[in-house]
Amino acid sequence: MAEKDESNQIKGKLLESIGNRMAELRKKEGYTNYENFTTDKGLNRSQYGKYESGTKDMQISSLIRVIFKYKDMNVQKFFDGVEIPEEFLNIIDDSEKPE
Repeated sequence: MAEKDESNQIKGKLLESIGNRMAELRKKEGYTNYENFTTDKGLNRSQYGKYESGTKDMQISSLIRVIFKYKDMNVQKFFDGVEIPEEFLNIIDDSEKPE
């Protein structure tokens, strides 16, 4: 049970880092709150708010849809600004780790 709690905490750090990146990009575009951003970009306000706060995991297809709503953004540039917690790399299988 403790191992699962630790895994969830580590995953939470990753989700928080992704959410922080989303907020950073939104603010760079001049949006002070996510509600106006989601309205202008045609995104679900409630879902986006949960993603940005790091409280909800998202499917990769949803993340990619969001990434392309930011100006001049692609998947690689998005993740260049995401800090992947070292602990996260320690909980994935060796076969899944980047070389």
